[in-house]
Amino acid sequence: MPSLPDRSPGGNKSRQLMMLKLTVAVLLGVAFLILILPVGIPKPIRLIVAMTDLTAAAAIWLLGKQRLNG
Repeated sequence: MPSLPDRSPGGNKSRQLMMLKLTVAVLLGVAFLILILPVGIPKPIRLIVAMTDLTAAAAIWLLGKQRLNG
């Protein structure tokens, strides 16, 4: 069953912005959880994974904002 098209002027752009924010929030949350939860992963590897998540969140945010504004 196909959905009806969005007739609001900025509907698609606002949906994309919401998805962008959700993606960045999930990446930041995972990075935070990796750092604070006691897991059997050594501390240096946890730091590397958390920094990778933070870098990915920053890159996705910047690229997404450029795409939505341009």
